[in-house]
Amino acid sequence: MTEMQDKYNIWGTFKSVELEKKYLEETFETNRNYTFLTYFFCCLFFVFAGVFGDFQRKFYILGAYELLAVRLFILAISISFFLIYRKVTERPKHWELWLDVLKILSSISIFLLTWWTKGASLTLLPGIMMMVGSFYMILPGRVHSTNICAVFLLITFALLQDPVLTYGEKVHRYMIFMLFAIEVLLLFFKCKIDKWARVEFYTKKELDTINDTKDKILAAIAHDIRNPLTIIMTKAERCRIQAQKGDMSAVVDYQNSIVSSVSRLDGLLADIVDWAVTELQNGRTLKENKCIDKTIREAIEFVYEQAETKNIKFDIDVEPANILHETKMMKTCIRNVLSNAIKFSNSSSQIKISGILDANHYKIIVSDSGVGMEEDIVKDILGGVNSHTDFGSEGEKGTGLGLKLVKNVITRHEGEMEITSTPGQGTTFTFLIPSKVQSAIA
Repeated sequence: MTEMQDKYNIWGTFKSVELEKKYLEETFETNRNYTFLTYFFCCLFFVFAGVFGDFQRKFYILGAYELLAVRLFILAISISFFLIYRKVTERPKHWELWLDVLKILSSISIFLLTWWTKGASLTLLPGIMMMVGSFYMILPGRVHSTNICAVFLLITFALLQDPVLTYGEKVHRYMIFMLFAIEVLLLFFKCKIDKWARVEFYTKKELDTINDTKDKILAAIAHDIRNPLTIIMTKAERCRIQAQKGDMSAVVDYQNSIVSSVSRLDGLLADIVDWAVTELQNGRTLKENKCIDKTIREAIEFVYEQAETKNIKFDIDVEPANILHETKMMKTCIRNVLSNAIKFSNSSSQIKISGILDANHYKIIVSDSGVGMEEDIVKDILGGVNSHTDFGSEGEKGTGLGLKLVKNVITRHEGEMEITSTPGQGTTFTFLIPSKVQSAIA
């Protein structure tokens, strides 16, 4: 709860300029029409108030027609405000400035009314109270401009209203206090309303993040255990056949292999659980300065049996180096790319895995000579929106989720992903991982 409170300032807005900007931009389209209507009707009622009230007053400087012209000018601004921005879907750069101008001009018109009538208007106080109430409770916009206008109106009433011509000195002082108290209460109310709106926005974002994380976790579980379970089932079936034939030596070999596969699957599920916990803890990472060579080789070891079923060989040329990375997530990333390469490679082919360290990055390259991909699929993968699924070179089924996970892991490591692919010739995945902490290993 304390962490949530720390995100807001005393005015009820986000302390973070970036977060506040994001809130205003994402809520703009929802609030746009409400903003148009409230400002238009307030300006329209302001004109009606002048029509019904100004011509009944005694003016000492200029007159009711000049003041009505000011009121109509403000109404014209609100109408032009609507005509200019009625079709926009993104928050204009000077949106708040438009809103501030309308409130400031309305406040100036009250000042002119009071000055031109020499403070003799008996309806000045209720008019100011209605205007201040509209500023704080109805009209969207920055609280700072609202405060400036409210203080300006308070000073106008306090200094320009003539107590002798209106309610008397004592009543005048009491009304100043009442107007001040009302403004303070309305300020408190506006700050609370603004904060509640932002709390709702932030909470929704957090829930969306949690839901996205849940989807990624389920996708990881569904995708990453499919191949190991298929291999285990295949070995179990072969074990059963050998048992029927009485070849106990082969049975023992298959059983030992199944135990090994189950052990690796158990480790995989533990990795996914650790990743899930990390994802749900506000983006906390588990990056460590570890040898990425070991991470890559462990990922290869996990898919070795999958490659063996298609007699696919690995050509490994990985430069050892200590790189700051999350080992479990990176293994998941490389494992998925390798699994994808195996799936779309022909039997008895080769997959090349390279690792190269330069001044700023550690480059991981996975190349196959399989079926390749079309350009639009490559673009979807790089954009993190790929949902395309296809059958492998021997009819293997896929979920289309693996490469989404790969994109997520690389993004989490602030890295870059490149894909070059030619249909019928193969695909090359290249990952550039920032080498923020590095040291060559002998």
